[in-house]
Order: sequence, then structure tokens, then C-alpha cells
Amino acid sequence: MAKKKMTFEEAMERLENIVNELEQEEAPLEAAVALYKEGLSLSAFCREKLAAAEGEIVLLRKEAGLWQEEPFQEEEA
Repeated sequence: MAKKKMTFEEAMERLENIVNELEQEEAPLEAAVALYKEGLSLSAFCREKLAAAEGEIVLLRKEAGLWQEEPFQEEEA
């Protein structure tokens, strides 16, 4: 059976579950390392999905004539 592609929302939910499991500090070392490794993979997956969505939004805004570049301004502390 083919494995279903994970959605961004599913990845975020699993990532939250991993964080909760690791925060409880009850997992054996090997399991904690496996969870951490899975979390890193999910984090990278989510970053890629967000970057792709951002790129698509920028493209749509440019096509609609709504794109304006704004200079970067640091927030004051």
C-alpha cells in the first residue's frame, strides 16, 4: 500500500506531540533520540512547505499588481 503524503497540519500536530513527549522526560534515551531525529525531519518539512507557500503568495501578489517591496526595518527593543 502506498504511503499517504503528510500535510503541513499533520506534520505540525506530530511535531507538537513529539515536543510534548520529550518535555515529559520519560522516554528512554534511544527513544528520545529517535523522537528528536523525527522532529528535525518534520521541522525541515514544515519549513519547506512554508517557503513554498510564501513563494506562491508572492507570485500571486505580483501577478495581481499588489506587490511592493518594503525595506527591512528592525524592531526597536
